[in-house]
Amino acid sequence: MKITILECKRMISRVILLGFLVFVLVVSIYDSQRNLDRYNVRGVQGITVTWQDNLSGARNTSKGLYLDKECMESLREDANLYGYLNGDNIMELISSNYEGKSLDELSDDEMEQFFQIRAETIYENLLQDTKKGYTNEEIASFMDRAESLSALSMEYAEGWKALAEKMGNFVFLIVIIISVLVLPLFGRDPTVRMEELIRSSRYGKRQLDMARIIAAYMTATVLYVCSMAIYFVIVMLPFGFDGASQPIQSNVRTFFSLYNITYLQQFLLNLLRGYVVLIFMISLALIVTIILKNILTGASVVVFFLVMLVIFNQVYLYPVNHWFTNFMPVRMTDFRQYFLGNELYRICGFSISCMSWSIIVSLILSVTFLGVGLAVLYINRKKGLSG
Repeated sequence: MKITILECKRMISRVILLGFLVFVLVVSIYDSQRNLDRYNVRGVQGITVTWQDNLSGARNTSKGLYLDKECMESLREDANLYGYLNGDNIMELISSNYEGKSLDELSDDEMEQFFQIRAETIYENLLQDTKKGYTNEEIASFMDRAESLSALSMEYAEGWKALAEKMGNFVFLIVIIISVLVLPLFGRDPTVRMEELIRSSRYGKRQLDMARIIAAYMTATVLYVCSMAIYFVIVMLPFGFDGASQPIQSNVRTFFSLYNITYLQQFLLNLLRGYVVLIFMISLALIVTIILKNILTGASVVVFFLVMLVIFNQVYLYPVNHWFTNFMPVRMTDFRQYFLGNELYRICGFSISCMSWSIIVSLILSVTFLGVGLAVLYINRKKGLSG
């Protein structure tokens, strides 16, 4: 354990750790400020309603609020009944569900059939998505989930909505930074070459290699947990933590999602997916530097790989996404598309959602990278190639 701690300290000095935490703090505050600024209501003379008043009003007027026919009729009679923010959220959902229609254009029957219309829209989208080749059984399973949503609570949950929207970009940025910090563990640097020889002589090459691998995953995990905790608190604190148990369909961005889960469950799924991405990137950084034995070369390979993924993510090619990018860091941190894509994989006669299968495949790739890296280290030790 002592040598593992030494390798952790070599990878993360106090200065680097402080710099990392300051960076996380600054980015978190910046994202929080941008989120809050959207809740300022502006007029010709500047801000007419501050975000504090807007959020406070929404919280007070949304208690016990459900989106149904009665709610829509009441809102049509008095547009300010539920406050500015709640009214705006409801209007966005109505427009999304009724193909751009406003509340005033809806008939009594249309308001009565709100959830039926949502289910019909989902059904039409499933039929039109021919590239995914859904079977009748798969469509029936999807529709069971779509039709199971028969009530929609609209209570206050603005903090969770803001968190879900920005979290993917933050996770991707943090994963990249942590991966860079891992590169020196096996990448050779002439300035630390003598220190490495001393440690190899004292502890043994095999023990040193294992300590470095453990240090990489252990340090990455600690940094990820700390950074996500800081981000979560700073983003959520101004909004309050209300709404964790609200359905994600109350957010217009995930209104048509077939995952009937709460915002808290969505956050935990995103947190898990981000950690899987981190494990993948750490495993990739390790195998690249183990094979190439050079920090700059290893960094160049990792950067090239990420740039390639970003390019693939900009151009929608279903076969490429389905068989490659769905398991890669860039697309895996685009959290929202996993709640809306309804993509399936047919494995051994079973239909498995992309949400689950992408995590499984990414972990398998991570273990494979680690296994290959350990094999290379073993071969090098056998050949007497300590450096």
